[in-house]
Amino acid sequence: MRSVETLFPAMSMLAPWLSRVAALVIVVIVLGLMPDIAGIDPSQTILRARAGQAQLMTPEALAAVRADLQLDRTATERLWDWASNALQGDLGRSWIDNSPVLDGLLQTMSTSLLLMSSALALTFVLCGTAVLYRMYFWRKGSQSSNHNSFSTVLISLPEYVVATVLILVFAIWFGLLPPYGWQGFETLWLPSLALALPASGLFSRLLGDSLKRVLKEPWVITWLSANVAPNLIIRSALKKAISSLIPQITMIIIGLTGGAVAVEQIFSIPGVGRLILGATKAQDLPVLQGGLLILLTISIAISCTGLFLQQLILGKSLKSGKLISTPSNFRFTQSKGKRNTAIAILLFLLGVVVWASFRDPYLSQFGRLASPSLAAPIGGDGLGRDLLARLGAGMISTFQGGIIATALSLLVGMFMGFFARYTQGFIEVTKAIPYIIAGLLIAGIFGMTPYSALIAIVLVSWAPLAAHCSSLIMEAKAQPYTHLAPVWGASQVRILRFYLLPYILPPLLRHALLRLPVTTLSLTALSFIGLGAKPPTPEWGLMIAENLPYIERAPQGVMGPIVGLVLFGVAINLLFDD
Repeated sequence: MRSVETLFPAMSMLAPWLSRVAALVIVVIVLGLMPDIAGIDPSQTILRARAGQAQLMTPEALAAVRADLQLDRTATERLWDWASNALQGDLGRSWIDNSPVLDGLLQTMSTSLLLMSSALALTFVLCGTAVLYRMYFWRKGSQSSNHNSFSTVLISLPEYVVATVLILVFAIWFGLLPPYGWQGFETLWLPSLALALPASGLFSRLLGDSLKRVLKEPWVITWLSANVAPNLIIRSALKKAISSLIPQITMIIIGLTGGAVAVEQIFSIPGVGRLILGATKAQDLPVLQGGLLILLTISIAISCTGLFLQQLILGKSLKSGKLISTPSNFRFTQSKGKRNTAIAILLFLLGVVVWASFRDPYLSQFGRLASPSLAAPIGGDGLGRDLLARLGAGMISTFQGGIIATALSLLVGMFMGFFARYTQGFIEVTKAIPYIIAGLLIAGIFGMTPYSALIAIVLVSWAPLAAHCSSLIMEAKAQPYTHLAPVWGASQVRILRFYLLPYILPPLLRHALLRLPVTTLSLTALSFIGLGAKPPTPEWGLMIAENLPYIERAPQGVMGPIVGLVLFGVAINLLFDD
């Protein structure tokens, strides 16, 4: 990499921008050719959406739709015309109602931006509270991590699950806030919290780990010995801790865009995410192309701003080799209490699996929505099936899929992160694609296979890990010993093995573990749109979808899988919480 940057400095500077252009072009081409690649004729879906009556689907009517949409032309011609018009600000017209795409996107974008801004403000408030909590204990001479388990709970839950819990608690149980709609200020709270809670959990945990590492560096001890004001030390430590996390912060902000798709759908918010999801299901290609193009543009703009801020904060230390940091380690926790708690949780989950293995998860043997009893410890579902049996039977397959997806995402993320200068555009574009949209695209291109959900989740889950890996590599290369290693005659392989990998692997593995619960539940979430397991399989995503209509009468059908995943996430993170 050094030789390439030395011989071709102009190419090295242009590489990130070329990768952004290439990523946008590839996404647009895939979207434009999706009906042809998958062999889908959208005219039937569009005619049904326009007419609303299946009996009007005659050959003549279908031919008229194809002629109206110019589907008789080649895909290349249609894609070229769309791209040419898009460069002129014309995103075409909807295939469903013939309305201008750009007008519809602008109307919904204001709603989505308001939702994202309020969620981002709440994220910073919650994360700031966690930082103040940690700084309070540091000034008292301790490094408390009692809030880590709470952060783990937040990280374990994707936005659509948090939204479901918030509706259950604040709308159904207490009746404090409306469960859906976009009529006034009170309708903003629940969807904003649904987006902010997972984001603040991840942000505060990453920042907390980074702060803990920075506050143990030699300069902090030197400053304390010199009676430097604690507030000045805290400000300097925060600046250094945040600088290495700026790419992650930008990924979290971009993630609010993707998470808004599910949240807008659940709360019936007329935003761009809901518009894109509806266009995907209706095969309204112009709206889908225009909406994703806007989301991807926003993602690239946010990412570029973050990279600029990181360069501004760290200054010349990145190139001069004067960025001194203490590498973190990756090991089991030394706290006996945390180890015992984690083992107890894992044994409890294993006990549920063993207990459920003696029960039938498919037999309708109880009354509809039966209450918990000795015969059915957590009740029955809408068909009278044993919820405990279904919960235990689905646990192994659910966790197995999440672990495989997380491992593959880590491998892909590390590879892309090592070459971030040439893959930056793909990282930014991938992060901006919501996993629900990715699932629909994978299903449209490759069909409904048992591995469609896994492929879709891996395709979008590697980007945050790649961004973190890229930031750690930049930080590792700026350390004095790494910067001087070539002068000592160290080979690139030796630098990679003894200097780079030991620096980046511990925090990256910890980050992957933090994402394991949400990756697992995101994988099950695709069951909502028909990917992954099919009924009557006792899969947790299907269980949530099947029992969501009965959440008011029998909330245990929804809360069972959610609590199980939270417990799993807490146990995994407690094992490595040092």
